[in-house]
Amino acid sequence: MKSFQQILLFAMLAFALACASPFVAQDSWAGNPQGEWKGRWQSQSTGHSGPMRVVISPTSRGTYQARFTGRFAAVIPFAYRAELIPQTSFDGKTVLTSSKKLGPILGSYQMQTEVSGNVLSGDFQAAGDRGSIMMRRVGR
Repeated sequence: MKSFQQILLFAMLAFALACASPFVAQDSWAGNPQGEWKGRWQSQSTGHSGPMRVVISPTSRGTYQARFTGRFAAVIPFAYRAELIPQTSFDGKTVLTSSKKLGPILGSYQMQTEVSGNVLSGDFQAAGDRGSIMMRRVGR
């Protein structure tokens, strides 16, 4: 009888862990921007758009390092790095802000994005252009 109780206890524990595991993994990534993202950028000023990817890694300073790559006008590649500063919004979502000087011709760049589950979306402003980005987490 004791071995039946042990088997039943083990089965119940295994079932509970199997049911809980997906929720734990999903919650741990819910507001975490770390990882690879793929999507598009869209200019509201000019109507241009294109593909874009970003790989986001945590830094020792509590911020994130992002490496953006994409295409402009379907053939012109671009790549840049930016430091993303995390903040928590009133509704509990992770908001990432970034600003960077791009030089005397392009001026400065500013971005504010929000992580909600496996979606990263937000707005940017650079060189007199305004636009938005919409990305999904890759491999999750």
